[in-house]
Amino acid sequence: MRKYFLGLTAVIVFANLSLKAQDNGKWDLRRCVEYAIANNVSVRQADIQSRVSAILLKESKLQQIPSLNFSGNHGFQFGRSLDYTTNTYSDNNAMYQQFALNTQVNLFNWNSQRNTIKSNDYSNQADQAAVDKAKNDIALNVARQYLLVLLDLEQANVTEIQMKQSQAQRDNTQKQVDAGSLPELNSLELATQVARDSANLIAAQTTAEVDKLTLKALINLPADASFDLEIPNVENIPVDNILEISPATVFDMAMKSQPNIKVNNLRLLASQKAYEAAKSRQYPTVSAFGQLGSRFFAPFKSTSQVALGILPNENIYVMNGTEKLPVYTPQTGIVTTKQNFGQLWNDYGAQVKNNFGQSVGIGLNIPIFNGWSARANIERAKMDIRNKELIIEQDTLKLKQDIYTAYNQARGSFQTFNARQKEVATAERSFALASRRYEIGVMQTIEWLTNQTNLYNARINLLISQFDYVFKMKVLEFYKGQGIKL
Repeated sequence: MRKYFLGLTAVIVFANLSLKAQDNGKWDLRRCVEYAIANNVSVRQADIQSRVSAILLKESKLQQIPSLNFSGNHGFQFGRSLDYTTNTYSDNNAMYQQFALNTQVNLFNWNSQRNTIKSNDYSNQADQAAVDKAKNDIALNVARQYLLVLLDLEQANVTEIQMKQSQAQRDNTQKQVDAGSLPELNSLELATQVARDSANLIAAQTTAEVDKLTLKALINLPADASFDLEIPNVENIPVDNILEISPATVFDMAMKSQPNIKVNNLRLLASQKAYEAAKSRQYPTVSAFGQLGSRFFAPFKSTSQVALGILPNENIYVMNGTEKLPVYTPQTGIVTTKQNFGQLWNDYGAQVKNNFGQSVGIGLNIPIFNGWSARANIERAKMDIRNKELIIEQDTLKLKQDIYTAYNQARGSFQTFNARQKEVATAERSFALASRRYEIGVMQTIEWLTNQTNLYNARINLLISQFDYVFKMKVLEFYKGQGIKL
C-alpha cells in the first residue's frame, strides 16, 4: 500500500489547523516545512552559492572604475649593485626605498566587460531562483513524508478498530461457549483473529514510528526530540474539481511559475552573454594609465672631497733653462666615512622630493596568438549555450509529462475513490447482516471473520484511494503555481 505514495511530489497545507498547531506544540505540515527550509543543508548551500555569485557580480561591476594601487620596497643591497638615485653601478653597500602609486582604467574593450557584467547578473538571478527551487524540493520531500506518516496513523487507527471489534466478539462468544450454546472452536477462532489483529496493529504502529523518524531526519530534527504530529481530517482538505482542470492550462501556468524553468532560462541568458564577452576578447583593448613614484638611496659609507694643501704637481712644471721648476697647485683627496643607521636618513626628504616623478599614457593590447585560448573560450561558450538549450528542452518535456501524468492519475484516483466508497457501504451492510446471523447462531465463525476482513480491507482501500486522490490533486495545484496554500 505504501507504494502509492513513493512517487508523490506535492505540498499540502491544512489552513484551519496551522495556528492551532503552533499553539498546542504539535507539528503540522506548515511548521515542518518552515523548520526544514530554515535548517536544511541543501537550502543553506544554495543560499551560500547565491551570495557568492552576488559577490562576483559586484566585483565585475567595480572593475569598470579605475584601479589604484600603492607599492613600496625597503631593503639593503650588498656588493656591486645599482644606485637608484644616480642610475649607476657601484661597489658600495647601501639601504634603499622605492614606492609608487599606479592607476589604470579600460577605455574600450568591445563591450567585453559589459557582457561579463550581464552574464554575472543573470547567473546571480539564476542562483537566487535556485534557492527557491531548493526550498520547493525540500518542501515537496517533507510533504510526501508527512502525508505518508498520516496514512500510517490512519491505517493504525483502522487496524485498532478491527482489533477491538474482534475482542468484543471474542468476549461475547466466550460467554456463549461458557453457557454451552456455542462450541469452543468458535472462541478459539476468534482468539486467533484477535492475536492476528494485535500483530497487525503493532506492525502498523511501528511503521508509523519509523516513518516519523524519517520525517525528523528530513527536517533536521534530532531523533530523540519531541515530535507530536497534528492529524487533520482528510475530509476537510479543500481540493479543486478535477473536471474543471485542463492539463494544458496547468502546463502553461507551470512554465511561468516553476523555479526550475526560471533557473534554466536565466542560465541560458548568462551563457549567451558569456559568449558575447568571449568574442570581444579577440579584439584590441585600449586603456589609460598613470603613475606617481619616488626613490631613496643611502650608502653605508659616504665619500667626500677634502683639501690636502698646496703641493707640487708632478705632472706640471716650468723650464728655467735646463732646470725644471715645480708648479704648486691646490690638491684634494677622497675621504670615505662609515655612517651609522641614523645618519643614513639625513637627506631622506630631499631625495624623495628630488626623485619624485609622474607618468601618464595610453596602452594598447592586441591579442595575436595565445595558444588558441581565445578561440577555445569562444567554442566552449558555444557548447555551453547548446547544453543549456538542451537542459531547457529536457526539463520542459519532463514537466509536461509529469503534469499530464499527474492529471490522469488524479482522474483515475477520483474514479477509484468513488468506487471504494460504494465498496465500503456494501461491506458495512454485509458485515452488519453477518454479525446478526452470527449472534443467532446461523453463521459459522469463519464466515463472520471473512466478512470482517472484507470490511477492514474495504476501509483501508477507501482510505488509500481518498489520500491518493487528494495528494494528486495537490500535485496539480502545485504545478499551477499555488505552492503552499494556508
